[in-house]
Amino acid sequence: MMILEKSIINFSVIIFICLFIPYTQAQDKFGIGVNLGGGFIGGNLPSQGSFSTAVFVEGNPGFNGNYLMRLTFVYVTDVNVMMPTLEDRYSPFLKGVSLKGIQSQDYASSLYSEEGLGLLALNDRTFSSVDEWDYGAAFSLLVGADLRHGRSKGFKVGIGGEYGLTFTNTTVRYLSVYLQTELFF
Repeated sequence: MMILEKSIINFSVIIFICLFIPYTQAQDKFGIGVNLGGGFIGGNLPSQGSFSTAVFVEGNPGFNGNYLMRLTFVYVTDVNVMMPTLEDRYSPFLKGVSLKGIQSQDYASSLYSEEGLGLLALNDRTFSSVDEWDYGAAFSLLVGADLRHGRSKGFKVGIGGEYGLTFTNTTVRYLSVYLQTELFF
């Protein structure tokens, strides 16, 4: 399974290079970001509370100014991993990558919203004996404040949610509500 994981990561990096690098010098929409939050994970286990984090890069693919492509590395784990404990127990987690198209709308007073839809690959580690790659879709919504005030460089912050659902193997899923910050170059 380690070979498959490396192949997926390598494939994602190649897609990122092909989509973003030719445009990074000529565009004003290239950013990196992070989000932290909580929610639920589920699949072949009862739904349980989770802690989630994600790191992403995004850029304009060149065909429309309001659409961005976002490559995200996501990690979702049992919320109890953050609690101190004396026992050594296994904490279920999911890790993976998604490639989403992001559409953004700007409103008055530097407010904005964005919606995302794309492909998702998740490594299911919900049980210590499970190590499966599942494939599906990711959907996201976010409302936030654009702190750039009309400039192309600067920060955006927001509150959002994402639902990741897989259709193969163990059909794992997650729901995350998060705080997000993004820096545009």
